[in-house]
Amino acid sequence: MAEPLPWYIVLGYLASFVLLWIAGRTEGGGTVTSAISNIACGLVFLGTTLTWFTVSMDVRAPLAVWIALPVVFVAFVLWQSWRQRDSLRRLGTTNEATFGVLPKRGRTVAFDQQDSLSLRRVLELEHQGHRLLGVEYPLTEPDSVTDRVTDRIGGIYSMIELRIPASPALLITPKVGAFEPDYTTPFEDARITRIQVGTPKPSPKPSAQPREFLADELRKVPVDPEFDRRFEVATEDPEFAAKVLTPEVRELILGDLWFRVHEVVFDRDALWTAEADGLNEDRLLGNARHLAIFAAAVAPTLWRDTEFSRVTARSETGYDLWFGQRRGFVRNRVNRYRESMDRQPLAPTTVLTRSLLAGALVVGGLLPIANGVATAAGLAAEVKLTVVDSAAGDAGRSCGLNRTQICDSRSPAVRGTYQDGGETHEVVTTWHVGQLPERGDVVPVRIGPIWWHTVFQSNDAVALTMLAALAPLALGLLFLKMIFRPKPPRRVRILREIRESRQVGSQP
Repeated sequence: MAEPLPWYIVLGYLASFVLLWIAGRTEGGGTVTSAISNIACGLVFLGTTLTWFTVSMDVRAPLAVWIALPVVFVAFVLWQSWRQRDSLRRLGTTNEATFGVLPKRGRTVAFDQQDSLSLRRVLELEHQGHRLLGVEYPLTEPDSVTDRVTDRIGGIYSMIELRIPASPALLITPKVGAFEPDYTTPFEDARITRIQVGTPKPSPKPSAQPREFLADELRKVPVDPEFDRRFEVATEDPEFAAKVLTPEVRELILGDLWFRVHEVVFDRDALWTAEADGLNEDRLLGNARHLAIFAAAVAPTLWRDTEFSRVTARSETGYDLWFGQRRGFVRNRVNRYRESMDRQPLAPTTVLTRSLLAGALVVGGLLPIANGVATAAGLAAEVKLTVVDSAAGDAGRSCGLNRTQICDSRSPAVRGTYQDGGETHEVVTTWHVGQLPERGDVVPVRIGPIWWHTVFQSNDAVALTMLAALAPLALGLLFLKMIFRPKPPRRVRILREIRESRQVGSQP
């Protein structure tokens, strides 16, 4: 009898997640690699599930289901890759930078030095009145095939820039561990670190400050205790930093989750940020939108009565207007709500992948429950199961650290055949309760009327199956809620409670 979960099933699912990780890391300039990885992930995942169901669990799904699922998944991935390229083309991008800065060995240089750099992509476009620049670059110089492979799966970064009037250098950098010891944010801190590893720093300009300020790093300046706890500010002009970080701007930065993981930099004629991933439409426009919101907040102080100030006043930075209502109908609705809850936006492929996983959990819980309800209502057919083989199961052995885990445990199971509708069916079912039958025994069972036709040997088995199915159902519904209707993060809820308590305390 086959094991309930053979190792090749585990390895198949592990391989599919590795392929999905590679696809995420190469999403951007490497559209071919990303598409191939996504397609391979879908095929491996569906093939593993098909093998598990048909060989190990003997679940006979219609052949059309196994053909349709991979075809639909592959078609979606190919459509997504085409849509990214077509959307950037329709946005009117060019491949030549006319403003801004470019990365070079951990520093930024002027855009006119592009020919001497190892850049993967350069895209410039006009959007909502702003001039935007996207630069995709490797973390290291690709001197060998190994370096190129390493960069493709984990060392690709992007700079997203918005054109502004020429300004002194100013960095606003989020701090790791900013909320300790009250509470920790390990995933947020890990993302901050990963982004900062590949973020270049502005090169100080010799004429900007007296010589003593032109060290390898810019001059760090304090702002206020609350802001300094979460962000570090470095500049070549402290007066410029004071003009930028007004109380209203600090409130904007402290209240927006995006600033908690992205460094914002004034550098020559560009306001830019970096992202630890490849460049695509969602990443380019999404980060540029936050830069445009930030520029609109500082423009009245820095560039009053200038053309740029009028551009920021006219620019539409609402989510639907910025991304376009005709594209991404589901994505826009999801991300607009997630943004209001201070949650990170999701790409269309991510929404689909997570929704499929959550849907599989929900369906996997609903089918046994529906079969159980139908059986309890007397709608299930009663048949005679001829036992072909049975296994008493195994309690397993102690393993793991301090031998506190149970390994190789198996539930009692029965394999048998029954007649229904003039056809012979073979099933493998876990024997929940009652005495385990032996080979050759004929026992009455009830077959759930809904695919995948759960086998119930008694009323107790019906109740036990329905209770066990509540776990994947609840997990899938929770996962769907986290995708489409998440709550604000714990950190945000605490900060809001503190802010509200201060407002109440300040009232006369």
